[in-house]
Parts: sequence; C-alpha cells; structure tokens
Amino acid sequence: MMPNVSTIMLDMQTIMFFTILVISIIAFVRDWFPIEVTSLLVLAALLLTDLITTEQAIAGFSNKAVITIGAMFILSHAFSKTGFITVFTVWLENNGRGRNWATTTLFLISVSIFSAFINNTATVAILIPVARDLAQRLKVSASKIMMPLSFAAIVGGTCTVIGTSTNLIVNEMASDAGYRIGVFELSKLGLILLAATLAYLLIAQKWILPSRVPVSGLTKKYHMGTYLTEVVLTEASPLVGKNFLEGNLGVTYDLTVLQIIRKGKPITTNMRNIALKAEDVLLVQCAVEKLQVFKSEQKVLLLTDIKMDDKEIADNENILIEAMISPNSRLAGSSLMEADFRRRYGLFVLAVRRYKEIVRKKIAHIQLKQFDTLLIFGSRTRMAGLKTDPNFIVLDELDHSLHKIKYWWLAVAIIPIVVLFAAFDVMSIMKASLLGAILVMALGIVQAQEAYKSINWTVIFMIAAFIPMGDAMETIQLAERIENLITYSSGHYGDVGLIAIIFFLTMLMTSFLSNTATAIIMTPLAIESASILGLSPMPFIMTIMFAASLSFMTPNGYQTNTMVLSPGGYRYTDFMRAGIPLHIILGIIAVILIPILWPL
Repeated sequence: MMPNVSTIMLDMQTIMFFTILVISIIAFVRDWFPIEVTSLLVLAALLLTDLITTEQAIAGFSNKAVITIGAMFILSHAFSKTGFITVFTVWLENNGRGRNWATTTLFLISVSIFSAFINNTATVAILIPVARDLAQRLKVSASKIMMPLSFAAIVGGTCTVIGTSTNLIVNEMASDAGYRIGVFELSKLGLILLAATLAYLLIAQKWILPSRVPVSGLTKKYHMGTYLTEVVLTEASPLVGKNFLEGNLGVTYDLTVLQIIRKGKPITTNMRNIALKAEDVLLVQCAVEKLQVFKSEQKVLLLTDIKMDDKEIADNENILIEAMISPNSRLAGSSLMEADFRRRYGLFVLAVRRYKEIVRKKIAHIQLKQFDTLLIFGSRTRMAGLKTDPNFIVLDELDHSLHKIKYWWLAVAIIPIVVLFAAFDVMSIMKASLLGAILVMALGIVQAQEAYKSINWTVIFMIAAFIPMGDAMETIQLAERIENLITYSSGHYGDVGLIAIIFFLTMLMTSFLSNTATAIIMTPLAIESASILGLSPMPFIMTIMFAASLSFMTPNGYQTNTMVLSPGGYRYTDFMRAGIPLHIILGIIAVILIPILWPL
C-alpha cells in the first residue's frame, strides 16, 4: 500500500525540524556565531523549509513579551543611573555589625530584591564593584563573594514574573494558551527557593567555594588569570642575541610567547631557535605579577613604558583598572583599532583576558567579545568617563553616592509603580512598562540614544527570532508525536514524576543552551503534556519558569555567571562543584512543592 503523501511530507518536515534544532543547539553551545545571528539563521531555516509561514516568522518581533522586555531594559537603566542600588546595598551591608555571615546575607538579600524587579544582568554589573569592596572589608577572597552574587541574582529573578526575560516570555506563551499568571504568582515558591539558596551559599562560601583571588593590593590580585600583552626588547635586554630556550622564559616567568613581531612582520614558526633582536615585539601571555619581574630583569618595555605597582599607581594621576566588555557593548565584534579606542577614550589597553581561549593577535587587532576583561591604564579623569559608558562594566571603581539626576525620585519609583499597576490589574505588564519607558524618556531621565544603548539587543533578537520555533512544533504536530512518550512517563513515574523529568531536563538544557531559548522550546511541550494527560497546565508552566532560569553549574549557562567568572578568578569546574548540589537541592524542593502550590 502506497504511503500517504501528506504523511511523507510530515515525516520530511519532522526530520528537517530536528536537524535545525540539533544544529542550532550545537551552534549555541560551540559559539559558532553571535547568539542573535544563530537565532536569525534558525528563523531563516524554518522559513526556507516551510515549517513556518512569513507571518509567523515576523510575529516574534511584535510579541508582547519582546516589547515588555525592551521596556524593562530602559526602566532598569533609569533605575540604575541613580546609584540607588549601590547606596542601598552598602547601607544594608553596614547593618551586618561586622559579622561576616550577617553582612554577606544582607548583601545577598539586597541582590535578590533588586533582581526580582529589574534586569538581573544590570544588577550584577552594578554590584560587582560592591562585592569586591565587601570582600576587601571582610578580608575574604572575592571568589567567596562573586559566585553567590550571581546565584542570588538568578534565584531572586524567579520571585516575580518581571524578574527575568525568561519569566516574561513563558508568561506570554501561557497567556496565549489562555492561562494568566500574576506578577507575584511565582513568589510562593520563589521565596522558598531563595531561602534555601541563601542558606546553601553561606555553607558553600565556607566549605565549597575556592579562594582564588588573594586579599591584597591592586597588582597582586591579577595573579589569578593570565593576560595577553606586548613587550618590546630594548638594546640593554639580556635577551638580545639569545633564543627562548637560552632565556628559559617559560620556566622562570611562567610566560608563553605566542608571536615575535620584527619590523612589522609576524614570526610564528620555529620561534624557540630564533635569535632575538632589539626592538623585537613579543606577544606574550603572562600573569601581571610575573610580568613585572620579567620587565625588570629582562629590560623589556611594555608598550606604555610604565611600572604597574600599587605605590606608583597611588602616587600618580594615572591609574590602572580592570573593565569588562558589557553584554550589550557596541565594541563587541570590533577590534580596539577599529573602535579607535586610544583616540576615543584617551586610555591605553595594556592587556586582554578571555576565558578558555588563547588569542594570538596583537592587542589592537583582537576582535573583542562580550565579557572580555581589559586591563586599562590612563588618567583618573578619563577613567571617570569610562564608568558611565554602557560599553563597559568597570570592576574596580566603587561610588557610594546617590546620583540625583533629573527626576531621580521618579527613576527610583517607576518600577515599583509598574509592578503595582500590573499586580492590581490597573493595566497589563506590557502596557505599564511601555508607558513607564516612554515617560522616563519624555522627562529626559533617559535620553533616546541612551535608551537604545540600554537595551540588550542580543536578547531581543534571540527571543523574537526563536518564538516561531513553537509554531514549527505545531506544524510537525510534535506534541501528538510524543504523546505515547508522555503517557508512558506519566504511567510509569506518575504525574509528579513527569514534572520531575521535565524540570531536570529543562534545567540541564538551560545550563548549556540559552535559558530563554530553552523556555521557548519547552513551554509548548509542557502545556501539551498537561493537555494530553487531562491535567492543569499551571504546574507544568511553573516547572518551565523555574527550571529554565535556574542555571548554576556552568559559567556560560547564564550571563551573570559569565560576568563573575573573571572577577572571581574561577575555573569551569568551580561552577560544577558549587552549582550541581544547588541544582539538586532546588530541583527536589521545586518538584515536591509545585504540585502542592499549583495542584494537578
């Protein structure tokens, strides 16, 4: 009997869908392209294979959640401009009465409070310098503070619908399916998970988290990571006339020479046996404190020709700071030369550090990425301008003052007003946040160009481009195709067992894939699972909301984890060691309580 043509077409579409899905996951994990580019390529593939229509392809860009998230980025920026987060957090810390555990707890509580209402990436960016200052005052390693900062921000964001972009997109998908979720609906479980997280972090801080960053001066704290920098051989250098083997540089200074640049021409082969000459430029990878010794003993010059020790920095108008390329920086994707960094900022990038990747180019030619850490040297006056530049997260400067910008009180009050309006059904979250964003721009609290820069367009494009994935799932009737699997899982493990499977599968996916992309993929399946089993979809929706946000065991699973990686001096395994137990603890609590708080 000849197979039905429509069945064959459906099978081909299913194969194409899963091919696109698998390749997109690999592309996200391996970082083949920028996140937004990968998302748009997925959109193009779905469109070209007729898995979605043209109307469905562009529907994501007008989705209510996308508009809400964009508006919340602007409101978060207006709020953060006032400096209120820093002032409040430092005030709360000071009430710890000198007891480390109390001070740390109050700090993490403040992190959680702000993350519940404003973008948690912005919260962490603002509080990294506060965390460093706190570590110095408590005389503990910054490694003991940075990871708890990220984890508290993540869990704090699960306490309200507006806490994360993930919550907003799942809320919108649930709303489209006919299920309304209040602003504080998640708080019933979110606060319990937060309490468990804070208790765990206090234990982890003492027994699990490493002490990789020493409590010492500016120069010494850089020993935890290696930077790429350039040095020039002087006529007086003992290395002139010698090769690397004779100089014994690797053993003596723990230094790796990646390239010799002689008269503008790079030499990358047979470097060990090449006799060095005066004015050779060496591209080296080395810890800053070892670089000091190398510079002194081997009579080489850094391209700034400066000494980077604490005493000289303190006595001089010039200072040395560490700054990170922000998540929505316009510098990402361009080199320092292309960005004309020296002329634009009047500062000198001395070195670059990048996680898990060796860069082998001259510093000026390195294509910058989000979360690259730059070691920057220059005048205090120009550094002050860098602090307010949205392209950077300055990690070493701490400003305790409240910035009384125009209508600063409204900038502080606007988000609570939006939350209250949405909570009491005065207007929808989208309408309230959009009107709030328009208001802060109309009053000049946030300039139009500033508002544009404050939006993380990577997140916006990724969500808008990935939303049609749900339509593609409907095209191939994915829920119907896995109906037997859902029924089998429920029959063998029970309905609560199915929730556990969905929860831990989602949690695992979000550790390696974008949390928002995970939510977009899993939410329709969760809702359909409930429909197939004749159960209420709310516990399944809540399962995705929480599981998609709880990402602790990898530094790339959540942006805030990536942000604290460098300041905390962490290794990849540090996140696994501290994150996996927290995953298990919160997963067990959530799986037990979700069916109780939202009955099946």
